[in-house]
Amino acid sequence: MNYKIKYLFRHFFKQTSYFSTHNLTPLLIYTIGLVFLLVAMALMDAGEVLEYLYVLVGLAAAVWLFSMTVLNKNTAFYKDSVLKVNYIPLYMRILPTIVFQTFIFLMFVVLYSALAALVMDDWLIGIFTLLYYVLLGVLLIIPFTLVYLSVQIDRIGSVNIIVFLILVVSVPILYLPENIPSWLQHLLSLNPFYYVINGLQSNAVHISWNINRLPNDVLFFAQIIFLYMWVFEYYSKMKFSIYHHLKKRPGV
Repeated sequence: MNYKIKYLFRHFFKQTSYFSTHNLTPLLIYTIGLVFLLVAMALMDAGEVLEYLYVLVGLAAAVWLFSMTVLNKNTAFYKDSVLKVNYIPLYMRILPTIVFQTFIFLMFVVLYSALAALVMDDWLIGIFTLLYYVLLGVLLIIPFTLVYLSVQIDRIGSVNIIVFLILVVSVPILYLPENIPSWLQHLLSLNPFYYVINGLQSNAVHISWNINRLPNDVLFFAQIIFLYMWVFEYYSKMKFSIYHHLKKRPGV
């Protein structure tokens, strides 16, 4: 087996053995959401449960996207970090965390939908559409993760909180798209994170991908192409910045 694939499998299964508090924080958040969903199923009617499911999947998606970047940052600045292994390319070193967090996210989204189906008497989620938007989310987050690793930030904890709050406000979690002005909805739809998260939310409530979303797909992939062209151009500078930052940190 190729050594890169061996590396990916080995560190995928090591995710719970180091940084356990950090790596399992998204799992805790998803579990709390599950508990609230069970309470909602007992106290709300089918329409209200559907609305709660929409919000819950959006929040879980925001946590998923955010955690893939932040947890890779934690790994980069850990003593004896795997980022110091020279024979593994930088883009491969971020994949174990991304794959692990994606696996947990998928598992809980399917579980949320299965529980909601007990109230709705219908299986709402489209598996292929779910996998499609998850793949888009992974493609989107990789460039941001590489950039985030290469940037030296003071008070990173406070910055992480601010960035997460901005992400939550800029996607349809605290509001429904139809409840905001159309001009604002069109403006927010330019945000690729809005597209991915709203796609996951819509799919969770039985609104799968259709041909009407094609213009949004074209816009999203144009943004992705631009991001990857920029990342490929500055990839070597990113690696140098990360290693230079690591050498300046005492005990790393």
